Amino acid sequence: MNTVSLRALSQRKVTFVQLKDGTAARIAEQDELYREPKIIQNFVSSWVNLTWAWSGKIPGTNDPDPGIKVKGSQVPKTAWMGSLMMESEFGKASLVELAKLVPNTIYSGKIRSGVYISHISEPREIKRGVWEIDVIATRVVLEQGIGESREQFNRTFTVKAVEIPKSPLKENANELEKTIHSLRAAGLEISRIVEFKP
Repeated sequence: MNTVSLRALSQRKVTFVQLKDGTAARIAEQDELYREPKIIQNFVSSWVNLTWAWSGKIPGTNDPDPGIKVKGSQVPKTAWMGSLMMESEFGKASLVELAKLVPNTIYSGKIRSGVYISHISEPREIKRGVWEIDVIATRVVLEQGIGESREQFNRTFTVKAVEIPKSPLKENANELEKTIHSLRAAGLEISRIVEFKP
């Protein structure tokens, strides 16, 4: 078995590719379900920020965020974007729960929410193409005329490798297609989130 594994490893090719900006990058052939630890960490970190950083504005603009409707309530657009990084049914269920926590005053700019990560662990592969990763973070909420509050957000995420979207997108791709493509470009999705217990 070791001989077969070593032979497979030795046959993986290492090569260089030229990127759009003219620089070259060294790449190595890997298993289709392999993901670099840093990519997994960045993916989870992005989800935390998208889901819990609310400004009342549409990301990248100064336009007010009207929110995305979820079963009679609504969530900030960034939180909805974060749900696209999750397994489909889990993402839908999470949005329903999140909508219960989002105050309506977020859309008038009276409340702002942010998050900072104190620690993000190295991913632990629990089976082929599936990892667990721990996050220790703090949510900060600023409410106009009231002040600030802080809450710990310590969670263990289960992340799995999925098919990487085809690239590049068609020239006539709409904004939704572009958003989905960019959020899932790492070929990962979150399938479970539980409280982190050291």
